[in-house]
Amino acid sequence: MDWIILLDVLLLVALLIIGVPVPICFATAVLLLFLVGDFGNASFLVSAGFSQATSVILLAIPLYIIAGNIMSNGGIANRLIDFAESFVGRFRGGLGIVVIFTTAIFGAISGMASSAVAAIGPTLIPRMVEKGYDRGYAATLVSCSAVLALLIPPSASMILYGWVSGTSITASFLAPVVPAIILISLFCFLNWVMTKRMPINTEEALPAEAWLKNIRHNGRRASLGLMMPIIILGCIYGGITTPTEAAAIAVVYAIPVSVLVYREMGWKGLYEQLWRSGQITGVLLMLVFFASMLARILTMESVPQMLLSGFTSISDNPIILLLLLNMFLLLVGMLMDDASGILLATPLLMPVINELGINPVQFAAIIATNLGMGLITPPTAPILYLGALTGKTPLSTMLKPTMVFLLFAYLPVVLLTTFIPTLSLALPQFLLSN
Repeated sequence: MDWIILLDVLLLVALLIIGVPVPICFATAVLLLFLVGDFGNASFLVSAGFSQATSVILLAIPLYIIAGNIMSNGGIANRLIDFAESFVGRFRGGLGIVVIFTTAIFGAISGMASSAVAAIGPTLIPRMVEKGYDRGYAATLVSCSAVLALLIPPSASMILYGWVSGTSITASFLAPVVPAIILISLFCFLNWVMTKRMPINTEEALPAEAWLKNIRHNGRRASLGLMMPIIILGCIYGGITTPTEAAAIAVVYAIPVSVLVYREMGWKGLYEQLWRSGQITGVLLMLVFFASMLARILTMESVPQMLLSGFTSISDNPIILLLLLNMFLLLVGMLMDDASGILLATPLLMPVINELGINPVQFAAIIATNLGMGLITPPTAPILYLGALTGKTPLSTMLKPTMVFLLFAYLPVVLLTTFIPTLSLALPQFLLSN
């Protein structure tokens, strides 16, 4: 049966590389294993898929997707961008810093890194090009910043991880926060270095009084939008609501703000966003359904134990084993989106991390940073391809700045998160123990 599993994995990878829709890739992998294996009646697999896809916890993800789409098209996102730009927009490279923060925050609320690129990219990339930024660099910065969506709460990826692994979702939210702060700081520094030679049109600095007045003006315009992440995170970490209930509150809050207050989206536009969110959710639920079935079969065939044996056969050194774990997650991230990667890798690797003595909360940060790095690592790099499409630039123009961000920002953060548990455990232990 071992050679069949290897063939199945190769088939899954090949289908992903040639661009077959991800749920169909997983469905094909499930069908192949079921046809060649001796599993009897298929009803237990269907039940496994349905039980996972109908989980109440997963309801938070479509709600965050709806909230993110309404933010993007209802005027909330643009006001947040203007507010952030009023702080640093007049400094050289300041718009790049705005891109890093706004794309990361929007990606976290909208649920997926791809959502942030598709929603924020069409607005920010042209604005950066007008200011004199290189188009390839602008598309790269949006793509790399969007991957922070995996790390910043409320993260849909961490909801999936907590649900699959049985780890506290609130703790999973908090685990990648410190690595995210380090990564954002490194991104801002690299942005400052890389934009030094670009012919950026920097507006003349305002006097202190005028600068503060501009901040107050844009702050008032964005005040209702600024309340949205405060409400979401305050409800979750204040113990008022569950993440799912906080997501519902976000939707209920975003609709009247966008339709009745800002009036940048009518009822027809709201219907379109709900329909679009429904399509994304439908694809995601199909993915959860088939990925759960595949995980069940692979578990029955002792694939997690095979992975552990394979790792330990190479070395019993804990450092080497952790590096192998990172390489595995990086490859998974290079081949598929963050949701697919978590659904596939988490059930396979949980026995491995238990054997290595890694805290599941720390592993939330490890898997998020590694999959995020994989999403922007050539040659596959699904988020980079989306960024190139959104930015209307060849992928070749994005490779050099991408490698700079990977080598001098992402890779150090991945290693720090892996080998210094305190980075991911200190915040959950401090906040959840009180």
